[in-house]
Amino acid sequence: FQNVIQDAEARGGFDEIWSLGDLVGYGPDPGPCIDLIREYRHHGVAGNHDLASVGKLSLEAFNPHASEANRWTATQLSEEQSGYLGELSLKLELDEFTVVHGSPRDPIWEYVTSVPAAVASFLHFDTYWCLVGHSHIPFVCRPSENGATFLEFPLETPLSLGTDRLIVNPGGVGQPRDGDPRASYAVFDSDAGTAVHYRVEY
Repeated sequence: FQNVIQDAEARGGFDEIWSLGDLVGYGPDPGPCIDLIREYRHHGVAGNHDLASVGKLSLEAFNPHASEANRWTATQLSEEQSGYLGELSLKLELDEFTVVHGSPRDPIWEYVTSVPAAVASFLHFDTYWCLVGHSHIPFVCRPSENGATFLEFPLETPLSLGTDRLIVNPGGVGQPRDGDPRASYAVFDSDAGTAVHYRVEY
């Protein structure tokens, strides 16, 4: 998270951070991650690990490793940090973006990794664009004749969002799952109407 912020600042800076959930989870520094995002102007939604770590979601649906990680995370958070996670929204509308962790249909658990999930997701938001996390895999998804088409989110190339409806996943800052171990994030330029995908080592 620190390296992503430093990288974004070196590329020209940013006005605010939009967090797509799971500020905490498997990582070894859950408290400092919460403190770090709160140093900046930001908006954030709750992820399944955030809610589980503060007792707002049952651990029964998690795999054994995730369950143990969430139990440990809960012991590392201050009362204020837990309160912050517990008060995060499940869904936000920011300008022309709908922001969720999982999907607009199921903000906590659904992975948008298949055409049926994407088609259903397009029916559950009214803005032009939807930002999702959860899968830790970067992609851009457009409606198509087949229902939906998943496209690679190109690196360091401005993607014009236009007025087409899109679902965008900027990838995972922590624990990327697409075979590239570098942290993955994106910067939205509201003036140009573009999003740029970046990777950074940590």
